[in-house]
Amino acid sequence: MTALVRVEAVARRYTVFRRGGMFGRRAILHAVDGVSFTLERGRTLALVGESGCGKSTTARLVLGLESADAGHVSFDGESMPRRGSPEWRRMRRHMQMVYQDPLAVLDRRQSALALVREPLDIFALGPKSGRDETARGLLDEVGLSGSLQTRYPHELSGGQRQRVVLARALATRPALLVCDEPISALDVSIQAQVINLLADLQERHGLTMLFISHDLRVVQQVADSVAVMYLGRIVEQGPPAVLFARAAHPYTQALISAIPSHRPRTGAAPILLEGDPPNPIDRVQGCPFAPRCWKADDRCRVEAPPMRSLDDTQQVACFNSES
Repeated sequence: MTALVRVEAVARRYTVFRRGGMFGRRAILHAVDGVSFTLERGRTLALVGESGCGKSTTARLVLGLESADAGHVSFDGESMPRRGSPEWRRMRRHMQMVYQDPLAVLDRRQSALALVREPLDIFALGPKSGRDETARGLLDEVGLSGSLQTRYPHELSGGQRQRVVLARALATRPALLVCDEPISALDVSIQAQVINLLADLQERHGLTMLFISHDLRVVQQVADSVAVMYLGRIVEQGPPAVLFARAAHPYTQALISAIPSHRPRTGAAPILLEGDPPNPIDRVQGCPFAPRCWKADDRCRVEAPPMRSLDDTQQVACFNSES
């Protein structure tokens, strides 16, 4: 396997204002803080964690929609160009994003067919006379045929709109698909359909996927590797089968213990985390999870644990992961 995406010690900070708006005191919000991972061709990496942990910001850094304040992002062996540059536009054709709310990103003045044809026109892909036919084929591929292709976004269901987004993303023949909570706004039955469709499309087109979700049940089905984020940092990474069988980081253990099940619980009770995550502005000294961790000791409160390998597949940032 060869790496399509490399993210090395990437950080993203924002200047914010405390109470008082623009007249308040400035502060630095650390949205992403030293994130590193490699995404191999044809594989799926899932980023999971609580809301506000930096998952979506990481995705935007991977796509070059935002510039990193530190670290390095490369795509297919090339450094990520400056946003808006000709090099970035050329590269962006090969990277597409699937958003959480399709209705918010689709132009309601255009039909499904016109929406899927638009990327073909933007990148001048194929002869003009054949672009409608190409768009129809893409819509057929995602399960939208006949009169559905001439409907407008408000005339389609949530699942159908997400299929339009997928067809539109596939129009440029991308190598990388970034899915940012692509099913969280859909009914459970529709979620399963979209997940199965994504798996089919990945196999058919050889897609590489960065899949962002807070639903660990879904992650089990789609991911080859899972990276658990907490307060802008990756705290554990490994294959889903390994993490679900023997999660090493206390935060990962808490997330997995909270997964709802239709069967009566036969094991230990869910791990209830006390308190809220620390403020990403007022960062705590030491391990960011220490204020909520039942394993934390004095060392955790003064020293941030580095990422270390437990074996060939699993990495964790925790001093007490084996206790």
